[in-house]
Formats: sequence, C-alpha cells, structure tokens
Amino acid sequence: MPTENITHFPTTPGATPPTPYDNLPILARKLFKHEEALSQQAYARYEAKQNRAAEIRRGIADAKLESIQNEREPKPSQELADDCARRIAEGEAELVSLERSYEDERRLQPGGFHQTALEFANANALKKLKSRNYKCELGPDLVAEHDACRDAKSAKLEEAKAITLAHVPAHQIESAIDRTFATASTSVAHALRTLRTPHRTQSGRFSPRSLELPMLTIPNGAGGLSRLNDTATLLFAVFGTEIRERLKAMALAGHDAENAIPIADRAAMLKKIDAEILEIERKAEFIYRTGRARGINTGPRLAASPLAILDIDYA
Repeated sequence: MPTENITHFPTTPGATPPTPYDNLPILARKLFKHEEALSQQAYARYEAKQNRAAEIRRGIADAKLESIQNEREPKPSQELADDCARRIAEGEAELVSLERSYEDERRLQPGGFHQTALEFANANALKKLKSRNYKCELGPDLVAEHDACRDAKSAKLEEAKAITLAHVPAHQIESAIDRTFATASTSVAHALRTLRTPHRTQSGRFSPRSLELPMLTIPNGAGGLSRLNDTATLLFAVFGTEIRERLKAMALAGHDAENAIPIADRAAMLKKIDAEILEIERKAEFIYRTGRARGINTGPRLAASPLAILDIDYA
C-alpha cells in the first residue's frame, strides 16, 4: 500500500489560538475576573456553612447515641439524659439559626454572574467585541437609583408581555377561519369529482366509484395506525357558510379590537423594548460598579444581559 505523506506547516511563534477570555476587551476581562471572584466567594461561604452544619449534626448524632446507650444501662442517669436532650435541642436550634443567617447574608450580597459571563465568552469566542464604557449621571442615593432601575425593568417586561399576549386584528382571525373553509371545500370537492368517472379494473371491467371522504390517520396506542373519517372537514365543506359565520362570531366574542396588534408589527416592538431593557441593565450595572468603588452595597443585582455585565457590545 502507498504510504500517506503528511505535510507539517510550521506555526508562527506566539500565534496560538486565543481563548474565549482573550477575545474579551481589556475592561471586560477585568469585569470577568470580578465575576469569577464573586463566584469563588459565594462558594467559600457555602462550603463554610456546610462544614459547620456537618459539625453540628455530628454533635447531635453523638448526643443521640449517648442518650440511647444511657437508656440501655441498668440504672440510666437522669443527669446524662437531660444533658443529651439539651445538646440535641441546642444543636437543632443552631442548625436552624445557621441556615437563616446564611440566607440573610446571601440576600444582602449583590450576587455574581460568572456562569452567564463564561457562557457568553465561550459562545462568542470568534466574534469581535468592543468596550461600551457606559456612563451616566447618578444622584447621591445609589440604592434608590438601583431600585428605580429594577422598577423600570419590571415595567418594560410587563409591556413586552402585553405585546406578546395582545389580540390580533379581527381580519386575521377571520382569514384563519376562511383558510380552513377553503381547504375543506377543496378536499371534499376533489373526492366528489372522482365520482363522475367510473373505475376501470386491470381486466377492463368498469364499476362505479365509491365516495372516499377525507380521512385522518392517528396512532391507535397499540403500535399501529387507525384511519378515521375527517368529520370536521366534511362538515366544513357541506355546511361551510353557516359554520364559518358561527365560528367567526365565537372567535370575535370578547375580542379586544382597540388594543389589537398585527403579528407583523410585534417583532419590531419587542426588539425596541429589548434594547430599552438592555440600557436599563447597563445603568444598573454601572450603579453597582460605582457603589462598589464607593463601598456602598446597592442591593441584589438585576439579572442582566452579559453585554451589560461585561460592559461590552458587538463590534
């Protein structure tokens, strides 16, 4: 067999493929490291809480074991029994207090988004990014400013939800019903047209055709398929006009025509709201960074876009 010739191309010194972290702008790398540090601090607090909880549970288990062994003695010690009960009660109370204090402390922490930033960096490793360097004028009360951002974002999310759930115009509802009527009429009309000509067998004999109505094929639950007459299509084709008008009346009952939004307009409206939410998130992150520089805890951070967290944009 002929041997395969492998060609090795020399690499340029220093031309190693950049990591997702290296693709981030300089300022974003600093913010990325901060998110990583927050994640490590949160993990350290959790580990410390878990280790302390394990120590308390071991103390409770030792007290319960001593209590059981004392009960099995010929003459149990009441003093030892009381001491075991006290230690068990104190341990369980300390466990509850430990969990409560951990949750209270966690709620006061700003929260980190290292995983969000990491996933964004990995997903955009080959895209060009640039620093945004967002800045805005802030008042003296950073906590109030941050809470205002939270309220503004909630209002925008409600606005986006209203657009998503808004009714469509009446003519789009009516056209949907008309399309169903047209499809049903075409299907049944084709079945009726075949009755006009006879069926001819391979032997040359002629026979009248049978009416083959539209059928539905559905799983029968036993690994096979069942074929059923499409009664709805048949009713639409035969009593189409009456059914169509009744369906339109039912569909338009309670229709909010005043606040109806065409389907074609919704994507642009939601895109505009998304851009406004991103600006709110950028401001909230700027407030958080400003508060951190001043030693002020502005409260829990908003769940923000990676573009706002890393203060970047697509180039």
